[in-house]
Amino acid sequence: MQNKKALFLLIAFIVISSLVVTLFTGCKPAGQTTTSGAETTAAETTAGETTAAEESTTTAAGQPKTGGIMRLHINEPVSLDPPNAYESEGIQIVRQIWDGLFTYDPQTLETKPKLCEKYEVSDDGLTYTFYIKKGVKFHSGKELKAEDFVYSWTRLALKDTASYLAYHLSPVVGYDECQDGTATELKGMKALDDYSFQVILKYPYSDFINTLGHVAFYPVNKESIEKAGDKAGEMPDGTGPFKFVKWEHDQYVDLVRNDDYYGQKTYLDGAKYVIIPDEQTAFLEFQAGNLEYTEIPVGQVKATQADPKWKDGVIVHPMLGLYYYGMNLNAEPFKDNLALREAINYMIDRQNICEIISEGVSTPATGFVPPGIPGFQENAMEFTFDLEKAKAKLAEAGYPEGKDLPVLNLGYNTGAGHEKIAEAIQADAAKIGIKIEVEGFEWGTMLEKAKAGEIIFYRLGWLADYPTMDNFLYPLFYSKSSDNYSEYNNPEVDKLLIEARSTVDKDQRIAKYREVEKMILKDAAFAPIYFYGTRRIIQPYVKDFILDNMENYNLAPVWLDK
Repeated sequence: MQNKKALFLLIAFIVISSLVVTLFTGCKPAGQTTTSGAETTAAETTAGETTAAEESTTTAAGQPKTGGIMRLHINEPVSLDPPNAYESEGIQIVRQIWDGLFTYDPQTLETKPKLCEKYEVSDDGLTYTFYIKKGVKFHSGKELKAEDFVYSWTRLALKDTASYLAYHLSPVVGYDECQDGTATELKGMKALDDYSFQVILKYPYSDFINTLGHVAFYPVNKESIEKAGDKAGEMPDGTGPFKFVKWEHDQYVDLVRNDDYYGQKTYLDGAKYVIIPDEQTAFLEFQAGNLEYTEIPVGQVKATQADPKWKDGVIVHPMLGLYYYGMNLNAEPFKDNLALREAINYMIDRQNICEIISEGVSTPATGFVPPGIPGFQENAMEFTFDLEKAKAKLAEAGYPEGKDLPVLNLGYNTGAGHEKIAEAIQADAAKIGIKIEVEGFEWGTMLEKAKAGEIIFYRLGWLADYPTMDNFLYPLFYSKSSDNYSEYNNPEVDKLLIEARSTVDKDQRIAKYREVEKMILKDAAFAPIYFYGTRRIIQPYVKDFILDNMENYNLAPVWLDK
């Protein structure tokens, strides 16, 4: 997930600094939640429904109470249409409005059925049959049927309607034809009856079930999509415990309890996502009692932890995510200049950024795949802070002491402390003769400019969509992936990624992914900076709120003790 996922996307108590535009906190009723680091497993074939009441725990304050509005700080989302909610802000809201086939356990990150009653897999691992719950309704009142999944996934894949997230469907038969415009139907998918559908894969993809908790796979209502037209991203019609009410751009998004929900109704009357572009302003609003949940600004974590009034609500724990600086490999001066990209990787003092700026909340990146992901390899990359190597590489690149190297313009998204990191790296670069100018943009604008190649040196983050090595390698580096902002293209990497995906044996699959990671690191496709961690805070009266290490949370079991 970008970017937050991630975008933005996220461990042995390695603490990592927060992705700009994402809400990362794990909270026990005034505490934190971390994953065990165990491998995510496929969901069981049959599933009972987990209700809000079952997920909620009774605290010393007493039984859960009904009522109240949960107010959460957020940045302006890009879209609230699941296949087009490709960044962390929209994804947070979409997860409250919709349920998908599967979800992730907030403690273990195991994949659990949600709308899926059961599923079957053929012996060759190519054919999946899914059986969905009966009686589930879209907020507009229409009952959810298998055909809605067929429509939704086809819409995700088709050339004319495909989103940045379409690549999640790439293992499905017919995906390529939908992408190139030679087909109008996703050949590998069909409804068997009202409550079951079948999916056929091109190769046995062992992580397929794990991917299906992602918002890209959520079912949308064809009638609502067609009625909304170009406004589909602003008129969501979901299946989840909260209903969309209003999106006042750059101000707020309002949700209300779905009283026609098939499961346990929420305790909250609703949720208000308050859009504030600056984290310091949001923190002041929190301190004034106008928000229940926000981030702690960069540089204020330790002071907040020491404040008797707020310390019990401070949330600091690891995330399955990577903060990095991207370089467009099809643009000068990065194109065909490995030594320059290596110089940039050697010049960055990651330890200083993590200890001084992030106050120990982040840990220096040692590769692309963070700790906590099955297959994580320590010290996967050779790049460490070494100014002498950086100078030598810069000379090898044809720019001794920076001579004749044009000024590098670095883009970042404003409002969440990224300028401090940019300034630190700007200072690191000056030590070897590289001049960097920094420029801040609104989050959505920066993403679009980076995607269009208008910004060729930029800050981004990636939070896990699902906890697998593939999710950190395929989206960011497969040549045809829309999240491959650097335009990295290595046919051997493409080949090995597909081989790894189709390798059934877990150990062999991980070995292949590790090989791929090291190959990409040697190409210095971009500069990893640190592995993420949370710096969040929650009001003491908010109970049973958990944000997992992938930035997912569920407001259904949350209640306010006030």
